[in-house]
Formats: sequence, C-alpha cells, structure tokens
Amino acid sequence: MPSAARDKLPLGAPAIALQTPPDHLIERINAYREREPDPFVGEPAAVEAYVREAAELLAELEAAQSEGMISYTPSPQAGRLPNSEALRGQGEGSARYLHEAAARAVRFARARLDQDRHNALSILERLFGLGSVPAPDGRYEGELVGVSTGLLSDPFFEWITRIYLPWQGKTFDAASSTGDNVFSENVWSRGMSMIGWPEYRIPTNDLPGRVRVFPFRSTPAPGIENPTGRVLRLDYADSPNPLPVRRMVDEIVELPGGYMLGKGHMRGVREFRRVCYFGLTKVHG
Repeated sequence: MPSAARDKLPLGAPAIALQTPPDHLIERINAYREREPDPFVGEPAAVEAYVREAAELLAELEAAQSEGMISYTPSPQAGRLPNSEALRGQGEGSARYLHEAAARAVRFARARLDQDRHNALSILERLFGLGSVPAPDGRYEGELVGVSTGLLSDPFFEWITRIYLPWQGKTFDAASSTGDNVFSENVWSRGMSMIGWPEYRIPTNDLPGRVRVFPFRSTPAPGIENPTGRVLRLDYADSPNPLPVRRMVDEIVELPGGYMLGKGHMRGVREFRRVCYFGLTKVHG
C-alpha cells in the first residue's frame, strides 16, 4: 500500500485493496458511458471514436493501479468509510464496462447486419483497424459475427453457416505458434468423417460432442486488406487440411479490453477475398 494512503487510515484499521478506479476516473467513465453511440443508428466514425476512447481510459486505469492509486477501506470499527459499498460497486462496474466496450460494439454491429449492412460492415472494419497483434494461448470461445463476401448471397451463406457449421472457437499453443478449430459434433461433422475427413481430426481429451480439426500456424504479419496494419495471421496451407481449408487465411487482432476480432479470407487465383468476421473470447478455468 502506498505510504500516503496508509497514513490516512486510523490506527489499527486493517486495509483491504479494492482494485477500483480512483473517484475522479469513475466520474470520467460515467460521463463516457452517457456518450455511447446508439446501437442501431450510430455512425461508424462515432463508434470507432468511442472504442478508441475506451482504450485511453483503460490505459489510465492501468496506470492508476500500477502507481498504487487504489481505494482502501478501513474496518467498520474505524468509524470512517471513504468508499461505501455503493461507490465500490460503481467503480468495479465502471472498469468492467470499459473492458467490454469493444466487444459490445462488435455485437451491436452484428445486430445491424440484416437492416443496415453497409454501416455494420464499416464499423467492423474500423474496429479491426484499432486492434493490436495478440498473443493468444489456450482455449477461446468463438462467435460468427457475420459473413462478408461482398456478394448479395451473404445472408444466405450466414444462415447456412450458423446451422451446418457449429463452430465453437479455437485453441492456441503459444509455445509452438500453432492451433486448431473446435466444432460441435453433429450430423454434418459425422457425415464428413464418413466421406474421408477423419484424418483431419486432432486426438484430444475434450468432452464428448466436440471435434477439433483444421490446424493452423500463427505468425505476426501485415494485414491482407490493410498492409500497414499488423495482425496475427493463421495459415492453414502448411497443415494436413482438406484442399478448401488450405485456401483459408484468418487474421485476428486484440481490441481494447481483450476481445479478439478476426477476419476469414479465402485465397483466390490472384487475390484474397474476405468471407467473414468472427470474435474470440478467452475461456478461463
């Protein structure tokens, strides 16, 4: 505990670290929350600016914690509680809100895809541009954000994908820069195993009903659509994958708060075509 904070406590009052933002930062975060763009009509530039500001506030929060600017509450016997339960809860909620701001913006964009596809895709592209190269390790829960081939058939392919390709996420091994994809076992996956794909399955001790397939190698690289940006590229070409999968290249970036946004690309004759956006969230425990 910083000596200044310790000196303010009454004699004999045990201090408990609360890991909540300083009061002035809580007030700024609350004001920030009031400015959140409308989920369904917010302009792409406004959403980008909002998530960018979340990153700045998260950096300030991290700096405050590293410098020991953390609130402390003496025991009730001291007769003085600088941080009430309500204020402590507000601080913890403010920090959580910042960490979830980018993921919330992605999910709001996904909800807009059916009615406002142009702006929804613009938001996803802008958010992707805010990301940094991640260093994932372990299991990550996945969500298909949206199919994005640039074709009029996008909604149809999105519907087919959600029903017949029950993708659950990815597993990463940071030490070997490798990973694989996790799917639910269903009629589709059992059918694929009968027509010659069982060799692409990865032996694991996963729970029944899960299938791990399609291994990849991960390397930091320039972005396919934006070469000036850096991404973590997941390449399936050098792994024992079916031919269609070998043409795939994924890119992922980490957004403020830790949520990872990804793009799937298909390698064509002369260029790559983006086919989807997806999200990844760390599975703990």
